[in-house]
Amino acid sequence: MEALRAEMEAYAKAHHVPILNEHGRRFYAEFVRQAQPHRILELGTAIGYSALLALSLASADCTVETIELLPERYETAKAFLARSPLGRRVTQHLGDAGDMLDVLREQGRTYDFIFIDAAKGQYPDYFEKATPMLEQGGVIVADNVLFRGYVLHPVMMPRRFETIVERLQRYLELANTPPYTTKIYPRGDGLALTRRK
Repeated sequence: MEALRAEMEAYAKAHHVPILNEHGRRFYAEFVRQAQPHRILELGTAIGYSALLALSLASADCTVETIELLPERYETAKAFLARSPLGRRVTQHLGDAGDMLDVLREQGRTYDFIFIDAAKGQYPDYFEKATPMLEQGGVIVADNVLFRGYVLHPVMMPRRFETIVERLQRYLELANTPPYTTKIYPRGDGLALTRRK
């Protein structure tokens, strides 16, 4: 497992595929270890790195459903996942995360752990669509919520990032509206841990 994980990290670096950075990886691993989830929903498969990481630390019966927009990354993840026995517990979905969330909700799916690491400008939409499927006491983890620090310090922000930053700020507002409480871990690009009380 360690060798495969190292290979995936090298692949992501060489091909400029965004996966959890070193700091985010450490926090994410701790969140999963503490939560011991049974059903994980992941928005943004990339190459399957975070799905395998989560399964290596979660409950023994844990399963992951993961959504990826890009066909090339979907296929790359499929190949990596097939090389791990944990990959059998991953169900991949190809398509837009916003659309797929509607489908999963209509199917009555529920999850005790949701990981958001997809299109930053869509985080508020993802939150509003995913939370009805979050079980009582469940958690949501969102990556890149500080977006290069501009979410907390927008003064020096380039104009092209205004919409993304505004939407991430909106996401954090939603994630701090009862019954949700959120703590931000600022190392790396910002990881937000949201609990439903």
